[in-house]
Parts: sequence; structure tokens; C-alpha cells
Amino acid sequence: LALLNTLLLEPLSARQKSLRMQLTQQQQMISEVQSQIAAMQQENSPGSTSPQRTQINQLRQEINEGNAYLQSSRERLVQPENMAQHMRLLLNKNKGLQLVSLRTMPVTPLIEKSGAEQAAVSSAKEEQVFKHGVQLTLRGSYLDLVQYLSALEKLPQQMYWAKAEMNVVKYPAAELTLILYTLSLDRTWLQI
Repeated sequence: LALLNTLLLEPLSARQKSLRMQLTQQQQMISEVQSQIAAMQQENSPGSTSPQRTQINQLRQEINEGNAYLQSSRERLVQPENMAQHMRLLLNKNKGLQLVSLRTMPVTPLIEKSGAEQAAVSSAKEEQVFKHGVQLTLRGSYLDLVQYLSALEKLPQQMYWAKAEMNVVKYPAAELTLILYTLSLDRTWLQI
């Protein structure tokens, strides 16, 4: 019996104790991992106040505010395809002015970005704002040109001014060169 106990039962008993210790350690590790998972789920829940969740919520709020501002700005600005029509209507109202030239400027991003930033923007499908510009040269008397500029400023929809330059050609005739632009999310731009 002693020989049987020494050769068979003691090694089996030792092996059983070793397996029990391993099982206990693994159960402790499983409970630690489960508690970590529960803590992470609580941090990532919509109602949590973790610093990362707070920062994400602030960024989402800023994005929503930016989109709301962009939408309200779009409603106040002249649409790119309507710019020439607005300028021609004002020109037709003032018979003392003559259109010398009207040409479109190349479409450019509102905020110029470096090559690396541009690659990141294009890969992120980020909305970008584009400037659509028109260069307009008018000839007429000083008062007629001032009336045109005043009427342009009073339009219900706005355009931005990049440049206004006046030269006297031969008194009383003067030439006014304006560069006006509007903003749009669309890169395409109809040529005039």
C-alpha cells in the first residue's frame, strides 16, 4: 500500500494541488479582466463623465455650432451661380455705367493648407469652404460708380470684397475694378 501510495497517489495528489492553484489564479485573472471591462464600459457609456467623453462631447458641440454657423452664412451669401446675375441687374439699373470686363477668378479654398494637411483633409472627407470670385471692371462717372457700390452693399444677400480700385481714365470718366467673392461648400464654379 505504501508503495502504491508513493508511486501513484502522491504524484496525482501533487498534480491535483498544482491544477487547483492554477485554476484559482486563472479565476482571479478572469475576475480582474471582467472588472476592467465593466469599468471601461462605464467610462464609455453615454452618461459618463470621463475626461475623454467630456472632450468628445465638447468637440461634437463645436462641430455642431460650426455647421450651424456655416448654414446661416450660406443663406446670407449670394450663391456662386447667381453672382453675375446680381451684378448685371445692378448694372442695368444704372444706365450711366459701362461694363468693361467681367471674368471669374479661380476657385480657391478659404483656408490654404499645406500638402500634409491637404492629404489629411481629403482622406478624412472633411467639408471645405471654397472662395468663388469675380473680377468686374466698370466705367462711368464717379457718382454713378459710388451709387453702384452702394446698391451692391444693400443687396439682401452678401458678397465679400477682396479689392476695389478706381482710376480716372479721362475726366469725368473713371474705371472701377472690383474683386468680389462668395463662399460655397461646392468646388465647381460656373464660368461667366
